[in-house]
Amino acid sequence: MEFTDIVMTIITALLGIIGFFVKKAFDSLDSKATKTELEEAKKDIESNKTAIGKIKDNYLTKEDFFREQTKTEKKLDEMLKILMDMNRGGRT
Repeated sequence: MEFTDIVMTIITALLGIIGFFVKKAFDSLDSKATKTELEEAKKDIESNKTAIGKIKDNYLTKEDFFREQTKTEKKLDEMLKILMDMNRGGRT
């Protein structure tokens, strides 16, 4: 092997390595979002925030549900007591 063959082999290897990293860099750039895609995503996020705000306005919390359920159960118990008293012939 001559000196020129060794130099050419080294140059070829270096070009291959450089080409590999350049291709990898361009592939990563292609996979990143464009500016317009980012703007569209921001608009979607804002519309979702608005929708979540509307849902919160109409949302019944777990505590509110249990509170209202307890009130309903008390009313039903009072109605049952009245019906039982009426069935026995007395009124309270």
